[in-house]
Amino acid sequence: MDAIDTLLSALELDPRQGLTTISANELAAAYFPPLNPDLGALIIDLNSSHTTELVLSVLRKLYPHDHRSALYREMGGPVLNLSLADLEADTQALALYLPPLEPHSSFESLQNTVAHLRAPDGCPWDREQTHESLRKHLLEEAYETLEALDQANLEGLREELGDLLLQILMHAQIAQEQGNFQMSDVVSGIQSKLIRRHPHVFGDVEASSVDQVLNNWEHYKREEREGGPLDGVPRSLPALAQSAELQDRAGRIGFDWAADEQRQSKFEGAFSRLAGEREQELRPEQLGDLLFVIVNYARRIKVDAEAELQRANQQFRIQFSNLLEAVSESGQQLEDLEIADLTQLWSDVRDARF
Repeated sequence: MDAIDTLLSALELDPRQGLTTISANELAAAYFPPLNPDLGALIIDLNSSHTTELVLSVLRKLYPHDHRSALYREMGGPVLNLSLADLEADTQALALYLPPLEPHSSFESLQNTVAHLRAPDGCPWDREQTHESLRKHLLEEAYETLEALDQANLEGLREELGDLLLQILMHAQIAQEQGNFQMSDVVSGIQSKLIRRHPHVFGDVEASSVDQVLNNWEHYKREEREGGPLDGVPRSLPALAQSAELQDRAGRIGFDWAADEQRQSKFEGAFSRLAGEREQELRPEQLGDLLFVIVNYARRIKVDAEAELQRANQQFRIQFSNLLEAVSESGQQLEDLEIADLTQLWSDVRDARF
């Protein structure tokens, strides 16, 4: 009986039930456990305190602190049942076994579920979906994820990230069925791109600042694509977000279209026309220029114009709702109020938030 068989026997493990065996040194060198959580994990040769400390740090990125484990220190010795949190950094042992997480915790099992939904014995609705029919759902899930982020709703974010991931898997499954590409191609593609565009991490290029990283990223993107630097900005982005990205892309290669005095002049000219200080009305294209200038200003002060407009929209929703409530409590109708009374009521509602 070899060493592995001895360990399996001592820990009462049957490899036919699914098991991943990995050396402690290999796991210690990882940044995230290369393990399938639907399978048991057997870590062997925890032969130094330093290695054990690194192994525990990596494992806790996948397994909860109260996850049970079995520690086998020496041949013929007892098997200790401990939680992951109970394991000490200076622990040395022949093997550490972690049972599977709750069922369906792995990326692979999720892929299998999606493939089942699309199979002949799956769901009629899922089977009839196409890339085109799922487009609106992908957009909705992305915006719901952003809403959870904006609200700092971490439980909601967890759920929305799952819904967004489902959309990605559905598109990959449809592509695989049509013979276009597989999920493994998606994963290997983004892996290669991340490594290629981070030579300061995976190569010998130096980058000591965020600006250098962004400049390097833009340089490698230009090498990869055939079109110009603005061709990669999706035309389907919301207008404010698209404007900010276009200006960022241009700025990264040295083009900043508006000097401070030009921007100030555009602001003053456009706003004076809006305020009625000039006889000439602001034409639609001038309004577009003004919005573009505002986005440029937001970019200069490192503010997300899209996010700020969303914040202002939400603030207006709340304040307008409060206004309607105040009008209702007064026994009046909004449309019956004099403009002076309405203005005063609106001012009161806005001031009440401070």
